[in-house]
Amino acid sequence: MSAADNKALALEYMRLLEKGDYDAAFGKFAPDGKVSVMGRTSSVGDFAKVVREFRGMVVGAMTLTPTGTVAEGDKVAMEVTGGADMIKGVRYDNQYHFLFEFKNGKIAHLKEYMDTAKAQATWDALGKAPPENQWKK
Repeated sequence: MSAADNKALALEYMRLLEKGDYDAAFGKFAPDGKVSVMGRTSSVGDFAKVVREFRGMVVGAMTLTPTGTVAEGDKVAMEVTGGADMIKGVRYDNQYHFLFEFKNGKIAHLKEYMDTAKAQATWDALGKAPPENQWKK
């Protein structure tokens, strides 16, 4: 696939994630795809569980807005702002950087970076431990 095709697939993944169509979003991954969040790596299946758990605590819509995207070869870098109203009156807002690595038209590896202090404060306010603590380092 071309860099432009990979960029379109990355943007489609983000759109599907935002609207909560997780089966379609995670269907964009290769069967052996993996996800790394702040250096902790998991299978796509384990990551999907975390996303679904998080989304279960969202009240209303969640936003994931790409603010910049660069594609070169089999990699796409994307800056995203995101936010959601959560249960217990908690508001979550964060900025992300995603690095998508593609192979044969599928996401082979997704690396996610964020402001961990904002994420931790949200999990604390919700009375939950961040699930990625169980992932490999």
